[in-house]
Amino acid sequence: MRKGINRSVIIAMAAMLSAGMLSACGQKSVSGTGGAESAVTAESSETAESETNIEQQPVAKHGYITAVDEEKQRLTFNSEEYAADDEGNYNEVSAEMILNYNDSTPVLDASTLSPVAVSDIDKDKPVYVWTSQAMTMSIPPQTAAQVIITNVPDDASAPMYVIAKDVENTDGGIIITDQDGVTWRADGDTEVIPYLTRNIVTLDDIKEGTRIVVSQGSETTTSGSESAGDADAYAAKVLVFAD
Repeated sequence: MRKGINRSVIIAMAAMLSAGMLSACGQKSVSGTGGAESAVTAESSETAESETNIEQQPVAKHGYITAVDEEKQRLTFNSEEYAADDEGNYNEVSAEMILNYNDSTPVLDASTLSPVAVSDIDKDKPVYVWTSQAMTMSIPPQTAAQVIITNVPDDASAPMYVIAKDVENTDGGIIITDQDGVTWRADGDTEVIPYLTRNIVTLDDIKEGTRIVVSQGSETTTSGSESAGDADAYAAKVLVFAD
């Protein structure tokens, strides 16, 4: 698992997401591969509503892309997840799943946050994926990818896809609270970039419900660092999605 806040974030979410996914599967899942396409169609038709609904939490996963099917727009993904044993200890387990994507699914390079073609995803490097909570009961299960971050360096923290649940103005910038309760401090030194547009974006464009990707920069650890201040982490770079 990566350095910085990623390990603590992913492990902290493990128990919550495990319960959430069981509930989601019971309420939203469908059987068979045909149901997968129905689930993805429903996902697409509700994109505008679900992506701006801060209560609809995307599911964070870490692992490797092992196969790419550009014709069917499907990725085979080996997810390295954490599961609790009988003693309450979290152990890493691997699970294969199919990620359905479309032409508008962001695939980003971890270092630059620049778009990456699906065909250029490096299968030897880890990726972070945020998916829909809806998942089929097929084998392997299928779900819809919302954001994919690839080419994650071994010695750096991966950028994180978050939805701003709260934005607090401070003297030196803003404090963003994301959907998992993690706080990010951004200031005048934060690089703010748009996604697939030349429009100028600033910290003022980050509001409640704004979808962003946050990069912690080159610090080994950001939690409690001088840059982070009273927040959990410092946002060295922020990519803003236009909704």
